[in-house]
Amino acid sequence: MTRRGKYLLKPLSVGQCATLRVPDVDRGPTDPKNLLVVVLKENDGLHTVSCREGIIGPKFTAADLCAIKQPLIKPEEVHDICLSIRTATARGTGGQGYVKCQCTTQCTSQWCSGFRKKLKCNSRCHPGRSCKNL
Repeated sequence: MTRRGKYLLKPLSVGQCATLRVPDVDRGPTDPKNLLVVVLKENDGLHTVSCREGIIGPKFTAADLCAIKQPLIKPEEVHDICLSIRTATARGTGGQGYVKCQCTTQCTSQWCSGFRKKLKCNSRCHPGRSCKNL
Protein backbone atom coordinates (compact mmCIF):
# COMPACT_ATOMS: atom_id res chain seq x y z
CA MET A 1 0.00 0.00 0.00
CA THR A 2 2.77 2.48 0.81
CA ARG A 3 4.66 1.56 -2.36
CA ARG A 4 1.61 2.39 -4.44
CA GLY A 5 1.10 5.68 -2.56
CA LYS A 6 4.64 6.83 -3.33
CA TYR A 7 3.96 6.52 -7.04
CA LEU A 8 0.56 8.20 -6.96
CA LEU A 9 1.49 11.20 -4.81
CA LYS A 10 3.58 13.92 -6.38
CA PRO A 11 6.43 15.08 -4.12
CA LEU A 12 6.21 18.70 -3.04
CA SER A 13 9.25 20.93 -2.94
CA VAL A 14 9.92 23.92 -0.70
CA GLY A 15 8.40 27.07 -2.18
CA GLN A 16 5.80 25.20 -4.24
CA CYS A 17 2.16 26.30 -4.09
CA ALA A 18 -0.60 23.86 -3.27
CA THR A 19 -4.21 23.74 -2.17
CA LEU A 20 -5.25 22.40 1.22
CA ARG A 21 -8.75 20.95 1.68
CA VAL A 22 -10.50 22.71 4.58
CA PRO A 23 -12.64 20.34 6.69
CA ASP A 24 -16.36 21.12 6.80
CA VAL A 25 -16.27 21.86 10.54
CA ASP A 26 -13.59 24.53 10.05
CA ARG A 27 -15.37 26.62 7.45
CA GLY A 28 -18.63 28.47 7.07
CA PRO A 29 -21.23 27.75 4.43
CA THR A 30 -19.87 30.47 2.13
CA ASP A 31 -16.16 29.89 2.78
CA PRO A 32 -14.10 28.17 0.08
CA LYS A 33 -13.45 24.44 0.32
CA ASN A 34 -9.73 24.82 -0.43
CA LEU A 35 -7.09 27.13 0.98
CA LEU A 36 -4.16 28.32 -1.13
CA VAL A 37 -0.86 27.54 0.65
CA VAL A 38 2.88 27.48 -0.01
CA VAL A 39 5.26 24.82 1.34
CA LEU A 40 7.81 26.30 3.76
CA LYS A 41 9.60 23.19 5.08
CA GLU A 42 9.59 19.44 4.53
CA ASN A 43 10.73 16.99 7.19
CA ASP A 44 10.25 13.20 6.92
CA GLY A 45 7.24 13.49 4.64
CA LEU A 46 5.51 16.16 6.76
CA HIS A 47 5.14 19.61 5.25
CA THR A 48 4.93 22.94 7.06
CA VAL A 49 2.67 25.19 5.01
CA SER A 50 1.61 28.81 5.12
CA CYS A 51 -1.08 30.97 3.56
CA ARG A 52 -1.05 34.75 3.16
CA GLU A 53 -2.47 35.24 6.65
CA GLY A 54 0.20 33.18 8.46
CA ILE A 55 1.76 29.79 9.09
CA ILE A 56 -0.75 26.98 9.59
CA GLY A 57 -0.06 25.13 12.83
CA PRO A 58 -0.27 21.40 12.10
CA LYS A 59 1.97 19.66 9.58
CA PHE A 60 0.49 17.94 6.54
CA THR A 61 1.39 14.97 4.35
CA ALA A 62 1.48 15.03 0.56
CA ALA A 63 -1.93 13.31 0.55
CA ASP A 64 -3.47 16.38 2.26
CA LEU A 65 -2.01 18.80 -0.31
CA CYS A 66 -2.70 19.11 -4.02
CA ALA A 67 0.18 20.71 -5.92
CA ILE A 68 -0.48 23.47 -8.43
CA LYS A 69 1.82 24.70 -11.17
CA GLN A 70 1.43 28.47 -10.83
CA PRO A 71 3.46 30.23 -8.11
CA LEU A 72 0.59 32.29 -6.68
CA ILE A 73 2.17 32.87 -3.25
CA LYS A 74 5.84 33.40 -2.51
CA PRO A 75 7.32 32.33 0.84
CA GLU A 76 8.44 35.94 1.41
CA GLU A 77 4.83 37.20 1.32
CA VAL A 78 3.60 35.23 4.34
CA HIS A 79 3.36 36.48 7.92
CA ASP A 80 5.18 34.79 10.82
CA ILE A 81 1.96 34.23 12.79
CA CYS A 82 0.94 30.67 13.67
CA LEU A 83 -2.76 30.05 12.90
CA SER A 84 -5.24 27.22 12.89
CA ILE A 85 -7.00 26.21 9.68
CA ARG A 86 -10.26 27.71 10.92
CA THR A 87 -8.68 31.08 11.72
CA ALA A 88 -6.77 31.21 8.43
CA THR A 89 -9.96 30.47 6.48
CA ALA A 90 -11.94 33.13 8.36
CA ARG A 91 -9.24 35.76 7.87
CA GLY A 92 -8.77 34.91 4.22
CA THR A 93 -12.43 35.23 3.30
CA GLY A 94 -13.24 38.18 5.54
CA GLY A 95 -16.54 36.60 6.51
CA GLN A 96 -18.56 37.85 9.42
CA GLY A 97 -19.02 34.42 10.90
CA TYR A 98 -22.27 33.13 12.36
CA VAL A 99 -23.40 36.07 14.48
CA LYS A 100 -27.07 36.91 14.26
CA CYS A 101 -28.78 39.24 16.64
CA GLN A 102 -32.50 38.22 16.67
CA CYS A 103 -33.48 41.67 17.99
CA THR A 104 -37.04 42.95 18.02
CA THR A 105 -35.91 46.59 18.01
CA GLN A 106 -34.12 48.79 15.45
CA CYS A 107 -30.59 47.45 16.34
CA THR A 108 -29.17 50.81 17.43
CA SER A 109 -28.21 50.06 21.04
CA GLN A 110 -25.62 47.95 22.86
CA TRP A 111 -28.31 45.31 23.53
CA CYS A 112 -27.94 44.18 19.93
CA SER A 113 -25.06 41.67 19.65
CA GLY A 114 -24.34 42.66 16.04
CA PHE A 115 -24.25 46.38 16.86
CA ARG A 116 -22.02 45.70 19.87
CA LYS A 117 -19.52 43.76 17.71
CA LYS A 118 -19.76 46.42 14.97
CA LEU A 119 -21.28 44.00 12.46
CA LYS A 120 -24.03 44.81 10.03
CA CYS A 121 -27.30 42.94 10.24
CA ASN A 122 -28.23 40.61 7.40
CA SER A 123 -31.33 38.77 6.23
CA ARG A 124 -30.86 35.94 8.76
CA CYS A 125 -30.89 38.21 11.82
CA HIS A 126 -34.55 39.17 11.93
CA PRO A 127 -36.41 38.68 8.67
CA GLY A 128 -39.46 40.84 8.14
CA ARG A 129 -38.56 43.46 10.77
CA SER A 130 -37.19 46.93 10.17
CA CYS A 131 -33.55 47.55 11.07
CA LYS A 132 -31.26 50.59 11.01
CA ASN A 133 -28.04 48.53 11.26
CA LEU A 134 -27.81 47.59 7.57
